[in-house]
Amino acid sequence: MIQIRAIRKEMGLSQRELAQKIGSSQKSIDLWEKEKSEPTAKFICALADCFGCSTDYLLGREDDFGNVNIQSDLSEREKALLSAYRRLQEREKAQASAFLEFLLTANAKQ
Repeated sequence: MIQIRAIRKEMGLSQRELAQKIGSSQKSIDLWEKEKSEPTAKFICALADCFGCSTDYLLGREDDFGNVNIQSDLSEREKALLSAYRRLQEREKAQASAFLEFLLTANAKQ
């Protein structure tokens, strides 16, 4: 989720150096990088300031060009379905949408 390790290494910082820059501990940085805990909003902002990026970029919601990545909250299956849908022709997209509506309506009646 949070891209701390990659950005930290790109900047040539150790965990200890990063922790000193943002007023945290090396252990916290380690836990965040291993995704065993998450930084508070205060530290997410401090990390973004230190790295010179947006909090959305840091959280993986935005790419290098400032485009928000709406797929960040999707499961792998949802990403695959969205990718397949985007490859369909417009007529096929309309058919897929109609089928989904049919399934939703049928499930609502049960």
